[in-house]
Amino acid sequence: MTRILGAVLVVAGCAALGLAGAARLDGRVWDLDELSAGLDALQRELGWRLAPLPDALDTAAGAARGPAAQFFARCAQGARMPDGQAFQQIWAEGLSGVPLRLAAEDKSALERLGPVLGRYDGDSQRLALEEALAGLHALRASAADDRLRLGRVYGVLGVTAGLFAAILLI
Repeated sequence: MTRILGAVLVVAGCAALGLAGAARLDGRVWDLDELSAGLDALQRELGWRLAPLPDALDTAAGAARGPAAQFFARCAQGARMPDGQAFQQIWAEGLSGVPLRLAAEDKSALERLGPVLGRYDGDSQRLALEEALAGLHALRASAADDRLRLGRVYGVLGVTAGLFAAILLI
């Protein structure tokens, strides 16, 4: 009886590991969606309304949820600090300090915005944001494809590895 209980626990643990891998893929897609919503709001505020950067970042934080909202709020707070820190550095610290579930290419696409925001006129910022949004949409499509394809693989591999280990242990 103990062996069967142990085998069931091994299978359940391995299945949970596989499902956790699939959840990471879901989290990446969700974070990319929320960052896109925030960048879209930021684009409207900076490109059309010509709002000050901290106010535009607050609006972006309101348009996003979860870690993406934390990221925009952190950048808004940093932009309001009178210490003279370059916004590019604030943006990079926000990307590394907030637990966004992004791949390296996602962060790279976002890091390119840091040097542009707050430094140029509204049209230049709007164009940079449009380019970043287009890149994020392409990355999101790729992440969604990975989620569909690899999510199933992770789940099946987790259960299969658990069954294999349970057979070896019995």
